[in-house]
Amino acid sequence: MVQDYTSAYLVIQKGPLLGKRVEIWKERTTIGRSRDCDIFLEDITVHRKQASILRVADGYVLCDDHGKGDSYVNGTSAKEQPLKSGDQLLFGNTQLTFYANEGTRPFQLASSRGRELLIGKASEAQAIARLDLKNAHSGILSINLLPEMTIGRSRDCNIFLEDLAVSRHHATLHERSSVEYELIDNRSATGTFVNGQAIVRTLLHEGDQIQIGATTFILRISRT
Repeated sequence: MVQDYTSAYLVIQKGPLLGKRVEIWKERTTIGRSRDCDIFLEDITVHRKQASILRVADGYVLCDDHGKGDSYVNGTSAKEQPLKSGDQLLFGNTQLTFYANEGTRPFQLASSRGRELLIGKASEAQAIARLDLKNAHSGILSINLLPEMTIGRSRDCNIFLEDLAVSRHHATLHERSSVEYELIDNRSATGTFVNGQAIVRTLLHEGDQIQIGATTFILRISRT
């Protein structure tokens, strides 16, 4: 899987700056109450220089710069902690959610889905399907498919797209068989496109390009 780590960001979930999105774009992004920090938190319970997020070869790491053990990741005090999408960070009274890539939210991966069906059925074709996501922000990110997945601007969707051109529950993917998927447009405002054609409901094939808003997915099916 190839990721462009320049697209990471934080969303403030609790505190004076509720709802604000903050980009992480440097090798070392500093966080604190000092206006010299890259991410300034207007919260008197936060240290002037609270923490840093470091970009490393395989992702991001949170470092507690103040050394008091009051930087938290998912409720646990962290002095140096690798980060993954969906991690909850807490500094003073300010809670933030970390996202490693634009347009995605945490979801259950399905890389082993269906393998148990191989027992006693060696002659039956099996496949693992994925979407390769391509956009200007996140480069390429592979998303393994579940039997049913929703795509949209709502954070309740399996694949979350932060794009005003995308409807809240824009489209749904259904597994029809182990080697076949169906895409349904949920009466979206701007349409769902497969290989450049607007669709209402269609069966997908290996290599099909799906466009929803500014995001393009490519369907990949690996047979086992």
